[in-house]
Amino acid sequence: MNRLKTGLLITVIAAVGAGALRAGAAEDLFQKTHQGAKESKVAGDWYDALPAWVASQTAKNQFPTTHLPYEIVGGKLKNLRDGVNKFQIRDANAKQFSAYLMVRNGVDGMGRPEYAETNDSGWLAWKGWPAKYILETYPVEGNTDNNTLVALGAWLYSEKENELANRVLTVVHKRSTELAPLIEAYICEKEKWDVPADGLVEWNVWDIEFQVERFILVTPANHAERVKEREKSASDAFKELLRARGDYKGRPPRRTQPTMQLILVEWEVKQWKIKYASSDFAKDAKNTDKLQEILDSIKDDLALIKDNVAKANELGASGDANDLKAKAEYLEEVLKLDPMDLQLRSQTANAWFLWGNPSPHGNGCDRSDGVKKAIPHYEIILTAYPRNTAFLLAMGRCYQALEDSKHARVYYEQVIEIDGKKGNGGLAESLIRNMEQNDANRKK
Repeated sequence: MNRLKTGLLITVIAAVGAGALRAGAAEDLFQKTHQGAKESKVAGDWYDALPAWVASQTAKNQFPTTHLPYEIVGGKLKNLRDGVNKFQIRDANAKQFSAYLMVRNGVDGMGRPEYAETNDSGWLAWKGWPAKYILETYPVEGNTDNNTLVALGAWLYSEKENELANRVLTVVHKRSTELAPLIEAYICEKEKWDVPADGLVEWNVWDIEFQVERFILVTPANHAERVKEREKSASDAFKELLRARGDYKGRPPRRTQPTMQLILVEWEVKQWKIKYASSDFAKDAKNTDKLQEILDSIKDDLALIKDNVAKANELGASGDANDLKAKAEYLEEVLKLDPMDLQLRSQTANAWFLWGNPSPHGNGCDRSDGVKKAIPHYEIILTAYPRNTAFLLAMGRCYQALEDSKHARVYYEQVIEIDGKKGNGGLAESLIRNMEQNDANRKK
């Protein structure tokens, strides 16, 4: 080897050696938290430990809940094209976990959906659980193990869930001055940002579902971009709130009805004020005055509804057929003030049902118009209370009263599936027998 080639080789070796001594941001971070383990191993070890964590929860009857893009069909999970369902995890092993479907069961006092457990379930391999829904379930803010959270962040990055990874790492960044600069460098490496001279800055987002403020780390330039986006989002969400409230001036009937339950509009207005509190749009007195006007109008309408429901009940107190009809008609008008209020809608449905007066044995009724007008209301209610056997039974009775055995049976069988032979299930079985006998008599 001549002197020129020897010199070049020495130069290359020196350069490689120097590069080897300069560890990257990931290496620096995992040298501190995981004794220098490779990033891929740190991420993989966290994910491999996930089944054991879930199993530890189910063993204590603390069943984690999560959203999944699946539905239950024939005892198996089937992919949904759009949307997600809520599930409860009741069992887990190294390969898979059992996901039990949870169904909408009305709303709480603020209009937010509540869920009931079911026994409809399927087994899902761990790889079928999307990263963003794992993070919904796995403890982060309350987790005091910084090293585990760093590993979770690494795994989320490996899943291309950069903002979620950032969110997890920001939790550690806030409480560990030792790890903070390493985390900033790691995030910048992942996002391909130059590390700012003064470091990264926090960006806050209000998480409505969990009622907590989330933080991520961004560059000052990225922060400025997000401020602009927030202003636009504040304006768009403001317009949506106005549309959801509908017309609220003057005495009913009004031009446009609310598209959201009034107490939920009230909730969303309050959430908007929290989420966009730092925006210039939310600080504009014109906008805040408009929102206060909406809140005041909701308070007035809710009081008006309460008074008018009391008047409707007085109308029907006698039990006379004409009075029962007047009550139902009155409630129909009251419902226009808050058409998404399912409790008010159920009162309206029940008023029509009582006026229709289905026979105790199920076959026939005094006034078919009553049960016909009750059905659309019950249909809407059942979208939020799909397993409420009282409403399912009422629907069955409406169809049986109209001698529509096919539709009546559908609702009765759902009642029996849910309640078995007890409660409304036993009554549904009795009504089916009466319906079958009536159908047989008509054919003679």
